[in-house]
Amino acid sequence: MADNKYDNSGALWKREPRETDKAGVKYPHYQGNVTIGGVKKNLAAWLNTEKKENQPDISLKISEIQEKADKAPF
Repeated sequence: MADNKYDNSGALWKREPRETDKAGVKYPHYQGNVTIGGVKKNLAAWLNTEKKENQPDISLKISEIQEKADKAPF
């Protein structure tokens, strides 16, 4: 049975640049997790630093959690 204590909630942390970041790619300003309906998912947020009229201040994206490729099966 899933723990519903944190259902429909999430948290974001400021993302620090990494050595593996590619030039020209727009990475999220914040990353974290959100639990929706008992399922944990990734959460990313971009701040709109070049705000124009009728644009959001923050854009969010929810995606499935991906297994890391460096995990060996044995």
